[in-house]
Amino acid sequence: MKKKLAFSALGSSRASFAAAITMAAVSWQGYANTHQDLFENLNQEKFVLTNAEGKVVARASKAAELVSNALNTNANTLRHEDFLVIQEMITEVRRRKLNGIQDLKDAGLSFTVGIEEQLVGTENINEFQEANQDMNPTDYQNNDTVYNEIFVPNPVTHQSFGVPWRQQGFDYKRSAGLKETMRQVAERLEETLFNGNTGISVSFGGSNHPIYGYTTHPDRGTITISDWSNVANNDDIVNEVIAAVGQMFSGQGGVEMDSVVLYFPKNFKSAMDRDYVSGFPSDTVLERIKRIPDIKDVKFAEKLADSNVMFVEMTDRTIQLAIASDIISVPHTKTNPMENQVLTTYAAMVQIIKVDSNGNTGILHGSV
Repeated sequence: MKKKLAFSALGSSRASFAAAITMAAVSWQGYANTHQDLFENLNQEKFVLTNAEGKVVARASKAAELVSNALNTNANTLRHEDFLVIQEMITEVRRRKLNGIQDLKDAGLSFTVGIEEQLVGTENINEFQEANQDMNPTDYQNNDTVYNEIFVPNPVTHQSFGVPWRQQGFDYKRSAGLKETMRQVAERLEETLFNGNTGISVSFGGSNHPIYGYTTHPDRGTITISDWSNVANNDDIVNEVIAAVGQMFSGQGGVEMDSVVLYFPKNFKSAMDRDYVSGFPSDTVLERIKRIPDIKDVKFAEKLADSNVMFVEMTDRTIQLAIASDIISVPHTKTNPMENQVLTTYAAMVQIIKVDSNGNTGILHGSV
């Protein structure tokens, strides 16, 4: 009997073993020799080629080996460890980027509240009378501050998944579940920011307080726009953006310079990317809009309905994000070792869209 080679797995998985033998050509040869020795000791032949009548036409030859490999599928021509590595390349659901919540965080427009605080709020203050001018003033105004409260429910946004108790050692099951549930929670938070959730309403102080979003707040400004997806409307797009900012100045109390973010939906994406002057590669429509002094940025919004746009002044007088808990995942306590392991991913945060004492906000909703 020929001397056999012994092989042991390097690392903690079959994938690491596959990587080790891939990097060492001599190991591949030893692997093949060991198989050949095994066949010879059993009086068997590794490759046998037969014709249609079953007659042997080649034995243990290179031709037989090549034909044998050609007739097999990819799964059968790969060693087991190699096939596992290929199967670990999972194709995930294609999703677009979420911008709204992250924009509020990046702009410093968030503050911390307790997880026990289910209702969060802010106050606005009244506007005093205009000041007088007199050479010898004798008439004095009797202004006083009046405060109004704005409350918003702060719900828990959550999604759960389970790992069967016999598979709790499979880390990929846990990591895949965590990634998917975190995305689902983020999607729901983004939906609430743009479209609100009037299904949640808390009664307090004799009033009902729902969760309003950018497109549903009753005090938002509104404007009608043309169909921006029409390739002939490039000039209209820019003029309508200028008019929208003008309306925020004239009818909504004004906005700060370089403070407005314009959000657009997926059916306007191609409009934003095309050349502002057709056939002349200079600014895109998006770049042209960003050169308007009041526009801070122009961004895609996953949760905006088609043919709707939002103008949002990114200041704390317009909006803030109350955060009791950012997105985290926690395991449920098991009372039986044979129970599945359940994990819940959740967040507790909500936007507060602010309204001044005159009923003005720093958001404007445009639609066709």
